[in-house]
Parts: sequence; C-alpha cells; structure tokens
Amino acid sequence: MKVIFLDFNGVLDTWDEMDKINPDNLQRLKKIAFTCGAKIVISSSLKNSYWYLGHMSNMLKLLVDTLENEGMEVVGFTPLGKDREEEILTFLKEHQEIEEYVILEDDYDMPKLSNHLVKLPSQMIGESQRGLEDIHVKLAINILGAKGKSLLNIRKENNYDNS
Repeated sequence: MKVIFLDFNGVLDTWDEMDKINPDNLQRLKKIAFTCGAKIVISSSLKNSYWYLGHMSNMLKLLVDTLENEGMEVVGFTPLGKDREEEILTFLKEHQEIEEYVILEDDYDMPKLSNHLVKLPSQMIGESQRGLEDIHVKLAINILGAKGKSLLNIRKENNYDNS
C-alpha cells in the first residue's frame, strides 16, 4: 500500500484563506493520490481532537468528508506522540503493509524520514504561502512512484538517475 501522510494547514489551505480547503490544492493532492494509487493518513494536528475527545472535530470531519467525496480513501490518523516524526514512525511500525509513503508537511523537519518528506513553505511565512503547488506534486509523485512503475523507472524517465 502507498500512503500520503497529510498535514492540513500550509498544505491544503493558503495564507489568504487559512483553515479552508483550497480547491486548487485539493486537486493537486488528488493528482498525487490517483497517479500513485495512494491512500491518505491524516498527520495534521486536526486529528488530535479524535484522540483526545474520541470524536472528530468539525474541521477534521470536513477534511475527511471532502477527501472521500473526491474519491480519495482516508485509512487512518497518526497517533499522538512527542512530535510529528515520532507519530509517523509509530504509524509505520504498526502498519507493515505500507510499502511506499510520502509526507506533505509545512512545519516540521523530520531527519529520520527526510527521504520521504516534501517540505512546503511554512504557513507562517505570510502572503507568499500558497500551500501545495505543482512542484510539490512532482516531488511527491517521484517519491511514491506512479501506479505500475518503480521509483527507479520514474527517476530515469525524469533524468534523475545519475547512473
């Protein structure tokens, strides 16, 4: 199984419209998911309401419903941990069926997971923060690999292979 670990703020929203799903960013996420045959795991702090309160907040419910209405499958939420990297590592350990994954994130550095991280500009940088952009889509697809293609073939097709 291929998985996209999805942060919300700084990825699907923009500086101009914080806490709202930007339709263009949603379509970019959909392109990654459909091109790669990937499922979604919510790693955003929005999932904390689920773990602390036992139910989804209105924003988390809206996010999950929107993703699923667009044909993307949400397969879970990362657990609570000391930081985002630990939460993702724990989820991966508990879900051995995950073969490939990418992390879409604007806020946290993840030294142990850096080969899987697509780091977007921080939401806090101001007006230039647009969330998920075309360059991030390309990077994510290169990390995950398109359906039926190995990562090595994708790198060769895009002249990323130095051999």
